Amino acid sequence: MRKLLLLTLVFSLSVTLWAKEVFKITPLEGAAYSSAATVDPMASLVFTKSYSGSNEDVGEAASDAFADLKNDLELAGLSLKSVVNVRGYLLSQKGEDMGDAMGKWSGAFSKAFADNELAPTRTSIGVTHLPGDATVALDVILAAAPEVLDAMMPSWANDRIYASSETPLSLRATRPYSSLLITSGVLADSLPGEGSGFGSMEQQSESVLSKLDAVLRRWGLGRSDLVFVRAMLSPAANEDGELATDFAGFEVGWETFWETSSAGAPPVSVFSAPGFSSTGRIVEIEFYAVFPDAMGPFVPSEMGGETGLAGPAWREGSETSFLSSSVAVARDAKLTWFAGVIDRNATGIYGQAMQSLLTLESRMAEAGLDYPNVVQLRAYLNIQDSFPTEFGNWNKAYRRFFDHSKLNPDKPVRSAFPIEELPAGALIEVEALGVSY
Repeated sequence: MRKLLLLTLVFSLSVTLWAKEVFKITPLEGAAYSSAATVDPMASLVFTKSYSGSNEDVGEAASDAFADLKNDLELAGLSLKSVVNVRGYLLSQKGEDMGDAMGKWSGAFSKAFADNELAPTRTSIGVTHLPGDATVALDVILAAAPEVLDAMMPSWANDRIYASSETPLSLRATRPYSSLLITSGVLADSLPGEGSGFGSMEQQSESVLSKLDAVLRRWGLGRSDLVFVRAMLSPAANEDGELATDFAGFEVGWETFWETSSAGAPPVSVFSAPGFSSTGRIVEIEFYAVFPDAMGPFVPSEMGGETGLAGPAWREGSETSFLSSSVAVARDAKLTWFAGVIDRNATGIYGQAMQSLLTLESRMAEAGLDYPNVVQLRAYLNIQDSFPTEFGNWNKAYRRFFDHSKLNPDKPVRSAFPIEELPAGALIEVEALGVSY
């Protein structure tokens, strides 16, 4: 009888544990999306590939993409109710008003999450090209209850990573309380003997992936530990002098990267926008990985000693750089995704960047965070043809909040990418990921 009561109590506690909310959404007044989503470390994080739609009508294309996403999630025992972050890529042309496209995209977004108590966070950007004939693409992050892993397969190389048996290339899930590694966006090195030349899309992809591979090795990780890869490509003039994006060249570089690995490739999200093409660099890539040991690098330096790393994050990189090359996030840290922020009231990149970062600061304060809590920052810049000056102005604003020796010496991993267009003609959009205990 005592044994039966004990089992009942254990079952009861388990149900309570699994039923606990694994994320909290902070709504944004007057917006179709939310301001922030804070995820409990007991959640299973899920990263998806890029889903796209090719209908000329942006709303229909977005609905098709959401339908494909929903189908893959259901095959993995998931639903749109677990989505905490969405990134939308809308095919655009520089100088054109995104208003109509944004309205249709927002309509499809609201319809997709109509059954959610609160909509997830969101970032929307205008891009130059998408793979195939897509007009809209999106990737998402989910925070699911731990039992969702019961319907998935663990990776043979890292048992903290799971995949759907039905769609293994579409998503990767992590076990609760896993330590993560996130990298900055990385650009290609110049070719040996080529001076300032960086080579073709294939060559640059191989260069960038090789550099990111080295980052993984510095942490004792490998390709089998990857859960998500994001590739930001740029168009270049073809033989006819027309701007085109060599998606095929990236695919060759990507496939070559995996030829020497027995691990399966993770979900990938790919889009194309102006980026750093004016400098000859046409590929920027960032990685998300999971430490196979739940503690990751956050372990005591010696038995009985103090913890070697102070959580919830450890930033790695050159002391002279104003950003970190990678950051490890502790297994028991909460993760907060913030929606993209724009501000059209100020003029110029510097003014809008400052106002966007101040708005982000107030939203972080509402979630109990501040800039030292930021481990990842992404900036999308609508800088037209004034790349050197305007990118410098963005960096000037950035350094008012980060890498400041007195106010905030902490440096996040960062991707700052010039894009085709932004909602409402904004010059910059900023999104962040924060960590806390």
